[in-house]
Amino acid sequence: MSVRSTLRGVVYRVLRHPSSEVTMTARCMSGDGCHWELDATNALDAGSVAIMSHTAKTGHAIFARKLEDMACVVLDNPQEQARRLAVNQLELATSKEARSKAAEKIEHARSGHP
Repeated sequence: MSVRSTLRGVVYRVLRHPSSEVTMTARCMSGDGCHWELDATNALDAGSVAIMSHTAKTGHAIFARKLEDMACVVLDNPQEQARRLAVNQLELATSKEARSKAAEKIEHARSGHP
């Protein structure tokens, strides 16, 4: 008996998750101990205005800024997507069938039938 496998190159893409919003946080990196921070906001323009306002008030011009979103990885090839969907559906159907058979056996055993 031999084991056979197929290796093939699969191309993925990283996309922003459709229900995700980009959020921004920032903190002042001035060397004089300034602790100014911008709380997470999805209003990116307003966040930029807040950073500029801090600079106008203090003269501090260096900030650590973080933009964050949720990402999802998708297959770039529609044929590979369809193939994997078919495999997943087959596995789900098989596992549901196996669970159903196991449940029947348990019920049959509980009822006292040989």
